[in-house]
Amino acid sequence: MNPLVGKERKAVFHFANLGADVSRCITAAREGNESRYRDSLARAQRTLGELQKVSRPEAYEEGRLMLQGLEFARTAPESLASFQTALNNLIIPFSSRLTA
Repeated sequence: MNPLVGKERKAVFHFANLGADVSRCITAAREGNESRYRDSLARAQRTLGELQKVSRPEAYEEGRLMLQGLEFARTAPESLASFQTALNNLIIPFSSRLTA
């Protein structure tokens, strides 16, 4: 197996998982569940750390920006729905690549 293919697949896997973690953060924030939000955010930060280990700096940077976007959207709760839509549009193509 080509090592670049394995590296790419790991990056896609962690990036899709990060998107799922951030999505759980959004849901918790919209529901006002601070405990679940903190738990999901901690999971997202661990996933971002795994993404960094894959040595795909562009994926790590996009993941970091995703978390910054979450923080920004959380300061204006009315923007959480549109952030969720944008996140889905970003993550769905990566998730579908995992099943191929």
